[in-house]
Amino acid sequence: MNKAHWSNPKIVVGPVATGDYYFPRPHIVEAIWESIQKGGHVLLAAPRRVGKTSVMQAMLDQPLPDTRCVFQNIQGIKSEAEYYQRFYSLLVQCLNRFEKGKTWLGSLVKGIKIEEINLDGVKFGDQKNFDFAQGIQDLLAGIAQKKVRVVLLLDELPEVLSHLHKRGRGEEASNILNHLRELRQNPNLRAHLSLVLAGSVGIQHVVKQIEGRINDLNDFDQVPFEALDYASAQQYVAWATKDATVQYSPALTEHLLGLVGHFIPYFINLMLNEVNHFARSTNSPTPSSEDVDAAFVRIVKSSDHFGEWKNRLCDYFSAVEQAYLRDVLVYTAHTGRVAPPQLYNFAVKHNLQSTYMELVRGLEHDGYLTEQAEGFAFVSPILRAYWKADNPFFEL
Repeated sequence: MNKAHWSNPKIVVGPVATGDYYFPRPHIVEAIWESIQKGGHVLLAAPRRVGKTSVMQAMLDQPLPDTRCVFQNIQGIKSEAEYYQRFYSLLVQCLNRFEKGKTWLGSLVKGIKIEEINLDGVKFGDQKNFDFAQGIQDLLAGIAQKKVRVVLLLDELPEVLSHLHKRGRGEEASNILNHLRELRQNPNLRAHLSLVLAGSVGIQHVVKQIEGRINDLNDFDQVPFEALDYASAQQYVAWATKDATVQYSPALTEHLLGLVGHFIPYFINLMLNEVNHFARSTNSPTPSSEDVDAAFVRIVKSSDHFGEWKNRLCDYFSAVEQAYLRDVLVYTAHTGRVAPPQLYNFAVKHNLQSTYMELVRGLEHDGYLTEQAEGFAFVSPILRAYWKADNPFFEL
């Protein structure tokens, strides 16, 4: 086949899938909107790479009547003051999306000049003497008077809080949590402000580090965000390869999905991409099951795909906790499953008897392990194979 006419599968590996590359997850979007319509706030506490960000961005094009949304990854926020400024800016951006938004902003924004509003954010004039925290309260009061609703879709809040806490700015992180709680519990804002929070590290673990408890999250509606089931995974492969040069028979699809195991689009995309890359480089548009197996091996050897899972443990856990989690993961990678007695034995080794199950649940929430009948196993054969290759030796 002429390589100039080669058609790649409709996938992205790494960047967020949007537009034509977004595989619709209607039941998740509907559940989020249902909560918002009831005046609730939503927590998408799901493992990394399941597609949370893609769903949040897709919501921008599907607002309810008298409702507008704005999405932003707020990972780069470095202080409490910057958080208030960013929050205020997002409210301004959201208001600007209403038909009468520019007129409303002219009457609602006081004490600071808006010089420009674009896709990247809001450019303000002199802001030295402007109190953004108070400005948020004033702007929300004005939004309530207009009888509209704004929805802020905030990605990576847990990372912001964790980094503040680690840099000795735990009080600022606590203040941000308190501010969000006050907004959620304000009855005057129930029909006018909704928050949808997501992040790729367990927010429960981060909040407990900061506050010593997770009560601050009890008023969120948690929307289940599961991996695709087998039938949906089959549909995904068919959807992604519909116009591609490399086509998958039912048998080859079954073989590929058997290697993936945990059907999140990211893992499937890795396989489809690697198979396509090899097929194109060899001008062989009809791959075999052996070609799919070889793609699996090449993916596992690439730390670029999975280093994030490893680095996250260093970013969010103490040295002792990291050592415990490493023992659990390496043992599980080599044996296939870790049973409760072995989890406890590792806890004794690291003197973590009182908190070890919380750490294990953290691995579950963050997409490393899944609970099975007699213990825990890796969620995916791909992730297990990577962890084993990265840690070829282990000892009890």
